[in-house]
Amino acid sequence: MPSPRRCPDGLRRRGLLAGAAALACAAWLLPAGAAMADVAGARTFIQDVGDRTLAILNQKQKSDAEKLPELIGLLNESTDLTLVARLVLGQYWRTASEAQRQEYADLFRQLIVNTMAYNLSGYGGETFTITGARAIDERDSVIATKIIRDATGKPSIAVDWRIREADGRYLIVDIVAEGVSMVVTQRSEVGSVVSQKGMDGLIQSMKDKLAQPRPV
Repeated sequence: MPSPRRCPDGLRRRGLLAGAAALACAAWLLPAGAAMADVAGARTFIQDVGDRTLAILNQKQKSDAEKLPELIGLLNESTDLTLVARLVLGQYWRTASEAQRQEYADLFRQLIVNTMAYNLSGYGGETFTITGARAIDERDSVIATKIIRDATGKPSIAVDWRIREADGRYLIVDIVAEGVSMVVTQRSEVGSVVSQKGMDGLIQSMKDKLAQPRPV
């Protein structure tokens, strides 16, 4: 069996950029000749999700409240929120009780939906384009996109989508915006709360956040 290749030193960065570095490093750690993910399928998946999202947002005859259930349905269909919640909790998932895991995962999903509802009001006619795609291991691909905000006069945003394929189905498992991984960032925040207050403290803080008039 060929030995794994070493990740270049230049990719060993710390802090919030660690998520993006980890994605690049993962490809170098694969043995030569290893099977790679279906990049074409992942690219088609992201194109479809993006097109469907814009189609929902551009329904001028519907209010934000009417659009939200459609967006939630698309979110549940295209994102493995259970896996994302588990990745965000990191090492603490193993030590949490089954009841704590379930409550945490449910609250995590509610917070994402609330954030989506709040962000609806900020939609200003953005569009997107796919700028690149690469496989990083046998299951995962990264599809690079640019969110174009010409209508609002704001600069474009580079967003990478980590896609996992399982049994012929594609699901989003992480989002890296301008080099910052959602999973890595949330894991740092969640880990800080759990280390100070425990799982019950984290769950209560999530409940408190949900009780606020809008996401923080």
